[in-house]
Amino acid sequence: MVYLRHTVLEPLGVKVEWLQFKQGPQLMEGMNVGRVDLGSVGNTPPIYAQAAGADIVYVVGRVASNGRGTGFLTPPDSSIKNFKDIKGQKVVFQKGSATHYFVLLALEEGGLKYSDIEAVSIPNVDAASAFFQGKIPVWVGYDPFLAIAEKQNKVRNLRDAQGLDLPGGYYIGARKFSEENPELLKIVIEEIQKISKWGDENPKEVAKLLVPETKLDLDIQEKVIRRSSFQLSPIVR
Repeated sequence: MVYLRHTVLEPLGVKVEWLQFKQGPQLMEGMNVGRVDLGSVGNTPPIYAQAAGADIVYVVGRVASNGRGTGFLTPPDSSIKNFKDIKGQKVVFQKGSATHYFVLLALEEGGLKYSDIEAVSIPNVDAASAFFQGKIPVWVGYDPFLAIAEKQNKVRNLRDAQGLDLPGGYYIGARKFSEENPELLKIVIEEIQKISKWGDENPKEVAKLLVPETKLDLDIQEKVIRRSSFQLSPIVR
């Protein structure tokens, strides 16, 4: 947990606590038990959270990435040479995450059914470790682990997310917090948008700022930044 002194929120008596979660489903669980007021997730976790009874609201959308930072991945020497070869294979991803939706769209586009694969749910960070150890035949993974594997020539990407018209993610708020603090939310979102615009326009500088936290090589961090987007988008109802 990291506490941030924020020049905009500090005069309002607001202290920001940053929490990290493995993926969206885990963050949604944290919000459901009152640990999180506002969080950024992919397109699918809030749907599962609402289905399970979570009292949340959609605050603002996030622009989708270009799709190159995710994919159906195999080791480079795998006998699985193309996307249709995944039929009958164990395919690892985090169920209920944005990756889950990507899997469904990619299978449909490729003429396969969900029942054609053996879906195994493992969080991305844990799946990455198993993949690098050669324990996973097909992993639906994403950056920064994909970028690391590409640099080491340890991956074949059978199908990335380009062309699938995937939606971006969302900033999700706990309903009670959001309804009681509309002006605070407005300030936070405005600040995020300012920072996000600067981030998209200055990928090299963002990469340099993030490296001390992520511990990634600078070239990998910059590659990840250039394949993503920080900017916000309106939610169309």
